[in-house]
Amino acid sequence: MNLNFRNYRAIIAILMAVYFVPAPAFSSADVSGEIQLRIEQIGNAADYRIAKHSMHGKVFLADLYQANNFKPVWDDGLAEVLGDEIQNLSYDGLDPADYWFPSLDALLGKKQNRSLDAAQQAELDLLLSEAFVRAYYNLLVGKVDPERLDENFNFPRPLNAEKRRPAVIAMLLQGRVADIFARARPPEHAHRRLKEALAEYRAYAEAGGWPTVQTGATLKPGDSGKRVAQLRARLSVTGDYTGKADDPNLFDADLEQAVKRFQERHGLDIDGTAGPATLEAMNVPVQQRIDQLRVNLERQRWFMHENHDEYIVADIAGFNVYWIRNSEIIWSTRAQVGKDYSQTPVFKDMLRTIVFNPTWTIPPGIMARSILPNLKKDPDYLGKKGYLLLTHDGKEIDPLSVDWSKIDKMPYIVRQPAGPNNALGMVKFLFPNKHLVYLHDTNHREHFADASRSFSSGCVRIEHPFDFAERLLAGQEDWDRNKIDATVKSGETKWVTLDQPIRIIIAYSTAAARNGMVYFKHDIYNRDASVLKALDAPFMLRRQDG
Repeated sequence: MNLNFRNYRAIIAILMAVYFVPAPAFSSADVSGEIQLRIEQIGNAADYRIAKHSMHGKVFLADLYQANNFKPVWDDGLAEVLGDEIQNLSYDGLDPADYWFPSLDALLGKKQNRSLDAAQQAELDLLLSEAFVRAYYNLLVGKVDPERLDENFNFPRPLNAEKRRPAVIAMLLQGRVADIFARARPPEHAHRRLKEALAEYRAYAEAGGWPTVQTGATLKPGDSGKRVAQLRARLSVTGDYTGKADDPNLFDADLEQAVKRFQERHGLDIDGTAGPATLEAMNVPVQQRIDQLRVNLERQRWFMHENHDEYIVADIAGFNVYWIRNSEIIWSTRAQVGKDYSQTPVFKDMLRTIVFNPTWTIPPGIMARSILPNLKKDPDYLGKKGYLLLTHDGKEIDPLSVDWSKIDKMPYIVRQPAGPNNALGMVKFLFPNKHLVYLHDTNHREHFADASRSFSSGCVRIEHPFDFAERLLAGQEDWDRNKIDATVKSGETKWVTLDQPIRIIIAYSTAAARNGMVYFKHDIYNRDASVLKALDAPFMLRRQDG
């Protein structure tokens, strides 16, 4: 093809217009000026929005851009890193859509085409910073505000923004987004294992989930048939069964062991048979287990950061108490927790005192719910129970001298004396709190054999209280097991203050990782749904940070 010079130049001009869009007519100083203007506007506004998105990180944004002389923070490479890190938040159980705004894609597309003006360039940079700080904030303290769900909750992680912000800004200006996010996550292996479990269960979902085991008679070793094959297939999906059966329809010894593994991981009676409760747990949809894992990853973000040394945790839904040191369980015991109408609250405190041969002062809730109604029916109710009726200054009153029909609110104290029949057993462990909740022995030890153990009036009953006392008192004066036994045998009420108080957390979780295994627990108080709803709601600051 022959082209004269004039035509050639015309074609080159067209190609340049199509493929080489000229740079916008503004300088870096123009962008910095636009950023500074918006930082001033953000600081003066109650709710400043860019592309309909509220700028929640006001102070962080101001400090970040001041430290950077109001220059843009996000070049193309760092913006891509941020996008990748935000996508990876799905592995934390968070929704990347909460942080990567649709406006970002639109503005980044314009930037790629070099069609942004200075104002749009400034807004893009500020939106990327807002996306970063939201994601960092939720990794650090959680997305859900637990105090909005439960007024008893008293251990959300303090933000400590003034101390934390300079180091985060310095790392961000070095481009270390991935490092910042990694440090915001709880460092414990149990949290990482729970994240791995979330990925595993999502993989199960992508592969179609697991087969349903038809309901019917309890399946036992030696049984044969189609339902046994379904049972084996179901347990194969989650790795509880790893064998190769000569007869898939036969309930053999390997399948029995697989059922026991599943039962252990789901807080069921471990008998190796697939009865109604076991089949119900097996047939829970995979999406429900995914939601359960997301909810409990969120719960761990609320408090796990501070638990890196030594502490006691009472696991309400798991019916256990653990002594943890350097992220390892060094002692545990089974527990009984509150019934549905007297739920054990979630909170933290310091365990400071042991009381041997305790008396039991009936708490107000039980007084109103049980004691007073029974006295109205039978004025000798307290005498038959062996309880004492006392004035608030400790004077004993004869219950038969009171006209209980005229009393609507108990004006007295009711106390059960120390002894083998005391509801608290022979020892209790105190951490003074407004709930009047503590750990203690019990005179109903038969319930420790049950898989589900919600029997108390709110306190936590423990199976091996004297082992616990011995550990707490180790190295203190001459306290050893012999002295503990002698003190209990004396029948005398004895208060002992710990030389070394220890943090105790009364926690609620329905999924956890221990020793590399993932355990699911029954949501005994139906608390997961409210956490999941808040986890899937739009971003918002905690009340304490608002």
